[in-house]
Amino acid sequence: MTGFYKRVSYCVCALLLLIATAAAHADSGKEIFDKQCAGCHTIGGGDTGGPDLNGVAVKRKHEWLESVIMEPDKLTANKDPIQLELVKKYGYEMPNLGIGHDDALKIIDYLAEAGGTGGAAAPKASLSTDEHAEIVATPELIAQGRALFTGEKRFANGGAPCAACHSLGGYGIEGGNLSIADLGKSYRKMGETGFRGALKSLKFPVMKKAYADRPLTSDEITALAALCKDASERKAGGSSVAFPLAGVGLFALLMVGLTLYKRRIG
Repeated sequence: MTGFYKRVSYCVCALLLLIATAAAHADSGKEIFDKQCAGCHTIGGGDTGGPDLNGVAVKRKHEWLESVIMEPDKLTANKDPIQLELVKKYGYEMPNLGIGHDDALKIIDYLAEAGGTGGAAAPKASLSTDEHAEIVATPELIAQGRALFTGEKRFANGGAPCAACHSLGGYGIEGGNLSIADLGKSYRKMGETGFRGALKSLKFPVMKKAYADRPLTSDEITALAALCKDASERKAGGSSVAFPLAGVGLFALLMVGLTLYKRRIG
């Protein structure tokens, strides 16, 4: 029996060692934030695709933060006033990322430590040199973005073209059956940093499934952002051109009608 108990004790020790090792290698709150949240949020870097989270651990109740991290869709369904205000401001609901309770607590602890007490804010998520620079929407870059958007050129990692689901009003491109959103409008709401972050993380439910293991490359993100930036500016300025042209057309039509009328009665 002594040998049996020794074997059992060895097994228990080995199991405890495995558990301790797994716990030591578990993602920290910062690591989870960087993976799941940093695409749309900063801590002290300003609003982007979503609100700046500096100080949020003080502004919001702990229970509300747990809910918005784990099940933002339920907050919307329950007409939570804070959630509805955020959806109205940013134009979309934060996606349900499937974050569990333990990871949500880690994120909240990180938010409290990094920027929760009015101290020094955590640095904005690191960006490459290209992501820091404002996009210059050159004709070449816009053409690349349009080819990727419509599917004329395939994404390097095999993801579906944007036009399968999205429209682009500034260019008259109608999306597929899902037609989730006009990406020119999305660009205007999110700004360049937020839009880049959304394309980099692809966390929205349909996109998450469609682009699983098929991330966009940095060059593809830049080209699409340039296209949507240009589309947003075209959309914004379109109404100022459309009305005068319509007026000229109507005036010409009236003149033709008047000429024909005079000939008839003459």
